[in-house]
Amino acid sequence: MKAIIVTSQITFVPENYDRFVLKMAEHPHVLGLIVLKNRDPLFLLKATYLILSGAAPRLGFQVFKNYLSSFTNKRTNGYKKNQKKIWFLDTINSSEAIKIVEEEKVDLIVNARTRYIYKKSILNIPRYGCINIHHGLLPNQRGLMCDFWAHLEGEKFGFSIHKMTSKIDDGDILKVIEVKSSKNNYLESLLVASQQEAHICGELLHELENSANQLEVIKNISDDFKYRKNPTRKDLIALQKKGIKI
Repeated sequence: MKAIIVTSQITFVPENYDRFVLKMAEHPHVLGLIVLKNRDPLFLLKATYLILSGAAPRLGFQVFKNYLSSFTNKRTNGYKKNQKKIWFLDTINSSEAIKIVEEEKVDLIVNARTRYIYKKSILNIPRYGCINIHHGLLPNQRGLMCDFWAHLEGEKFGFSIHKMTSKIDDGDILKVIEVKSSKNNYLESLLVASQQEAHICGELLHELENSANQLEVIKNISDDFKYRKNPTRKDLIALQKKGIKI
């Protein structure tokens, strides 16, 4: 089986999500990595705002670090070292992306830390389709930055892996993993989660290979879900007032 990991050039996760991205380079079923080019000076403005406003100073400094690290060849070198391929694309829905998936006969696409909505033209190509690592506990925690809202509201924190459709956070659920952390440091919780995501995703690739896609799934249906949006400055300050570092 051949899988491709798709991630963003810049993320808000400590170490730029490399604990996941580089760990997956070691997996025997991973063919390579597609990096979606989202490097934009707006990240620097957002980082400056987070620091100077006092809303999330640690997160702001982390965004600066991630922006600078995106100029290095760490990911490229990591995948080359493991004899894997790497591509830099503007969007996963481009003709170039479709050509790569078709010519490489990719069986599975793993979406990791991108906010792109995949179109049917790419979703329908891989034999096993596309799966997403969602940073909330489905089916109830949906939308953006669910890990943040879990910390703010004292809910369980973790991630889910689900089959992708052209709708956001839709598709059958394959894994729901609660992450155990002290929850007094938001960024540290994200680091813990990224390590577990690599481990669970790696196991899932082996399961798919051995089960011929006959995995047990959970229907992604709930009458009590919350759809989240990006937090405001007020929300970020509220998290700090709870004694959680951000």
